[in-house]
Amino acid sequence: MIKKILKIFLGEWSHIFSTPRLLVVLFGIPIFIFAFYGSLMEKGVPTKLPVAILDQDKTPFSRQLGMMLNATSTIDLKNVNNELEGESSVRRNDSFAFIIIPKNFQRNIEKGNYTSLYCSYNGQYLLSGAIIFKSFQTVAQTFMAGIVLQTLEQKGLSSAEAMSSILPINADIHILYNPYTSYSYYLSIAFIPMALQIMAMIMSIYTFGLVLKQNRGLELLNQAGGNIYIAIIGKILPYTIIFFSFGFLMNCLLFYKIGTPFRGSFIGVNILFFVLILICHSIALFIVSITTSFRTALTIGGDYTALAFSFAGYTFPALGMNQFIQYLCYIFPYTSYMRFMVDYGVRGVIFSNAQKIYLIIFAVFSLFGVIGIPLYHKKLKKGHYDV
Repeated sequence: MIKKILKIFLGEWSHIFSTPRLLVVLFGIPIFIFAFYGSLMEKGVPTKLPVAILDQDKTPFSRQLGMMLNATSTIDLKNVNNELEGESSVRRNDSFAFIIIPKNFQRNIEKGNYTSLYCSYNGQYLLSGAIIFKSFQTVAQTFMAGIVLQTLEQKGLSSAEAMSSILPINADIHILYNPYTSYSYYLSIAFIPMALQIMAMIMSIYTFGLVLKQNRGLELLNQAGGNIYIAIIGKILPYTIIFFSFGFLMNCLLFYKIGTPFRGSFIGVNILFFVLILICHSIALFIVSITTSFRTALTIGGDYTALAFSFAGYTFPALGMNQFIQYLCYIFPYTSYMRFMVDYGVRGVIFSNAQKIYLIIFAVFSLFGVIGIPLYHKKLKKGHYDV
């Protein structure tokens, strides 16, 4: 039995290393994913985003405001000569936003008259636009508070009295879903396993379906001595090893290189990803067993895993979704993996009732593989797809 598994196992490795395109997909793409997400927002949030500014006032107040904006970590100002030039800069994506300081800005402030500042940003870039606008609001409020503070002190109030007049209530803010305010932590822990589980599903369907597409199903079954379990294990084991290895590297990258907060067990998070890979194999086997063509199987597998992120409720909480959608989220194993990962790895929750539900869902998904085994056996006996 072991010799037969080893023969099929080594044959699959030979196929992998003799197919350049397969090598690129299996090894090149994951390495690119690690490099891309490992360097993306390396400092936690995007920094020094280009912003065009038009200073129509050209007074000490307007220049001070410009210096305060440029001193922030997220804004890198560049001056333009008119509104048309600023708008064109945003349209060409040379700048993410356009700020205007109007005429009579200092005079209106000194007279106590109403004055406005303008900040327009490209709504197609939600993250950069939101970050720039937040920094703009913070600087503008700080600038005006400084002027009011100076005025009150000139009227005879002490610094403490003037500050209490400006800020009578202090806000104690706690961020719920991204407590470290780091997009690197927040997004990398979701995007990297998302990409790997798509690849694991596609490659599992590829290896199970290719023998049927090439009319070699009966040949594989004969190599396994008619034992379907030997055929499946020998065929899929190389991909299990590859994706588990990349999962191990992924966790090293997330928790040691990127520095994502980690309160769980490193062995535990690797076992969790290994379970996700096995479930991808199970679902892939089921999809190949019930479809009538290789192309259909790949299409269904790719669409199914690609939709998983939208339904995981990671960037938009599931509680805010329709109740039907809340239940629909659980038809994707990635949902349970991601929630278990965040609870266990980041929050340090050892074992809760919610995690028990996730494990039950994993067990249900593994049944798809059990159902797919006799169906796949039947297809291998036939040797090829029905079409």
